[in-house]
Amino acid sequence: MFVLMLSNQQKDVIRQSFPKVLVQTLQNGTLLYEKLFELVPETKSLFQNTSVERQGQMLVAAIGKIVKSLDYPEILEKDLIALAKRHIGYGLEPQYFVHFGSAFMYMLQKSFGDYWNTDLEDAWKNVYQEVAEVMMREIFAN
Repeated sequence: MFVLMLSNQQKDVIRQSFPKVLVQTLQNGTLLYEKLFELVPETKSLFQNTSVERQGQMLVAAIGKIVKSLDYPEILEKDLIALAKRHIGYGLEPQYFVHFGSAFMYMLQKSFGDYWNTDLEDAWKNVYQEVAEVMMREIFAN
């Protein structure tokens, strides 16, 4: 059984900070994907059938589902497995998750600006690591 390794305080930090991510959906999507393409230029070809704007909207929607499911690990795991299955066949490599995580944290840091602190960083980093582990397990299980 999947257990989300976040403290209640970290869950609260994520819930309270998510609206800032949501309000800046288009800007955040652009920040994240531009950073990802800078870190790993070959990932740009993975997104040739969609726009950065559309991808950013889908990203923030997925983050919203994660935030809503923080207290329901069985639902979160089911949603993450479904998300991972949609990503099978896109040509993902395990190391892309590391770079995506770096781009994700960059996006958050830029989004929060002067409000960025270690509590935000630790909470979002932990939830990303949990999400990435479930998705990688599903995508690369074969």
